[in-house]
Amino acid sequence: MTLKELFGKGRLHFFFQHLIFWLISVVLFTVVLIYTRGDFNFYSISFHLAANILMTIGFLAISVYINLLWLIPAFFNKRKFFLFFLLEVANILLFILLNYFVTYFFEGGKHPNFLTEFIAEFILILLFLIVSTLLKVMRDSITLQDVELRMKEVQKQKVESELRALKAQVNPHFFFNTLNSLYSLSLDKSDMAPELILKLSDLMRYVIYESNDDLVAVGKQLEFLQSYVYLERLRAGENLQVEFEIKGRNLDIKADPLLYIAFIENAFKHGAKAKSDNPYIHISFDLEHEDRVGFFIENRVDPFHEKRSSGGFGLANVTKRLELLYPGKYEMKINETPAVYRVELTILVA
Repeated sequence: MTLKELFGKGRLHFFFQHLIFWLISVVLFTVVLIYTRGDFNFYSISFHLAANILMTIGFLAISVYINLLWLIPAFFNKRKFFLFFLLEVANILLFILLNYFVTYFFEGGKHPNFLTEFIAEFILILLFLIVSTLLKVMRDSITLQDVELRMKEVQKQKVESELRALKAQVNPHFFFNTLNSLYSLSLDKSDMAPELILKLSDLMRYVIYESNDDLVAVGKQLEFLQSYVYLERLRAGENLQVEFEIKGRNLDIKADPLLYIAFIENAFKHGAKAKSDNPYIHISFDLEHEDRVGFFIENRVDPFHEKRSSGGFGLANVTKRLELLYPGKYEMKINETPAVYRVELTILVA
């Protein structure tokens, strides 16, 4: 079994990082020892002194890993700062005492002044703890950012997948309704059938090519919606009053390409069948602001119709898409009375 198989790719990388850190620490510690003791040089390093240096590094490693693997995760990260401080002080004192007595043993009972050695070793362990803690914080921060980026990418892919699925549902549903209109006119052998086919061709062109984009200018959407309204008015007859109003000229504002068609389909589905003297559908777009699109639609309904619990397939689809595309950036009010169905939708696009 190889070292890579034993540790795994991630663990092997972790192992070498720490190995390099402690090798550098040994070298730096030795260099500092040379320059702080005037009578000291490389040629004077004995077995006992080398063992003493390695033991000091070993005690440093114990203190550092106590800090990294226990104190920080168990106390500091959980905001138990008082306990963290007390245990960190105990950790530092443990290192100083162990290192002092081991050094005393290796130097044959000879040792510098305790207070001087205490200060030096306190500075040493404090430096290692600060540096190792900063490195851990930097590493954790980078890891957290990587995790957040991956989560955002996964969430983005999930949203895109859901939107593609919803859009795939919209297109067949839209064409199913439109083809039903064409079929009705064909049965009646209406002279308007050829014109309806041409309009339907324009609608299909928009749905097939334009709706593949994430966002489409509202101006193009209005052309599409007006063509659809024209077709439905032909089928409904003169008894149905339809108003299509556009306020403002910010036609370059972009929004989801098939967002409004469901509301208009719903209005014609129920408004044209309203059993009253004056069935009507009022449609209005507010484009007076550059950062939002206002939409209003109202239609008379049959007072004896069965109230829809979910608003139908199309409106349920639209609600899901609004949540995915404009979370926290839209306001929709639906008001249904026995005679009137009204929707007000405002979307922030900036």
